[in-house]
Amino acid sequence: MPSLRRDVSAKLMFVTLLGAGLLGCSSSTEEPGGVGGTSSGPGGTGQAGAGAPSGTAGTLPATGGTGAGGVAGVGGKPSGSAGATGAGGATGAAGSASGGATGAGGTGAGLGGSGGASGGNSSGGGPAGGAPPTGDCVKGQTKGNQVAVIGESFIAASHGITKQIESNAKAAGSLAQGESYVDKSVSGTLLSGSSGDAIPKQYDKAKAGGAIKYVLMDGGGNDCLQANNGDAALAAATTLFQTMATDKVEKVVYFFYPDPLGSFASGTLKTCLDALRPKMKALCDGLTGPKCYWMDLRTVWNGHSEYTQDGIHPTPAGDKATGDAIWETMKANCVAQ
Repeated sequence: MPSLRRDVSAKLMFVTLLGAGLLGCSSSTEEPGGVGGTSSGPGGTGQAGAGAPSGTAGTLPATGGTGAGGVAGVGGKPSGSAGATGAGGATGAAGSASGGATGAGGTGAGLGGSGGASGGNSSGGGPAGGAPPTGDCVKGQTKGNQVAVIGESFIAASHGITKQIESNAKAAGSLAQGESYVDKSVSGTLLSGSSGDAIPKQYDKAKAGGAIKYVLMDGGGNDCLQANNGDAALAAATTLFQTMATDKVEKVVYFFYPDPLGSFASGTLKTCLDALRPKMKALCDGLTGPKCYWMDLRTVWNGHSEYTQDGIHPTPAGDKATGDAIWETMKANCVAQ
């Protein structure tokens, strides 16, 4: 009997030691886990699968757990670690790691625990492939024959305003070297005129060479100077803009005259322009197709008598100042960039 008790006692001691060894093994953090757990509890130390580590572009863990406690990758971290692991891992700054906001990361909540879902939608993610965000102004996409310049002698006397805008566009990479805009402006013409060179006819000639996306224009000066009829200019502009809308012109920059100086300042020209200006601005501001950007050149010209040679037409200095101001408006509104 004593011998039997010693034998039983020895066996019990062996079982106890074996159990202690197993408990010590289960608490180790170095041992890779099997297939991810399904518990909804904390991440703990359980590990899963042979999935790619966090940050590998477009790669999902192989067999991550399905609960909030699931983790991903051999040696991975708990899923609650700010999306460091899980389906797709953290999103890269360029929006390419783990597929970005539209890639695999966004759908991985059941593959690598809750950390995968937060990783896929982290800030910095972008469209698949790192495409630029919608609404950005992309330079170098406009051809010279897509931009029409129309108006009268304020532009056409030297065409210096157009040349200055083109120079700025080329320096900015918005217009290819060797290309130019379609400048159809003609001196002495009206918006409301019936001649073949009237400003609406200039637009027709410009679009004959291909679809026009952008229009740079003035108009109404000669309607006031020659006919003292600003309302006729307004009506003609309304019809012209309707034609542009039908043609799917995207944007218009309408630059309206500075105050006339010298002998022109005391005649009917200034009175007519002052009456027409707010009406034409309201028309331009109200357009949505095409979108119209209004410029009052008085803010550029006031205090600069050197900008005009005769009270209404620009000198080379006036051409440069006007062209530069128009270009700044174009840049601010993504016109012909």
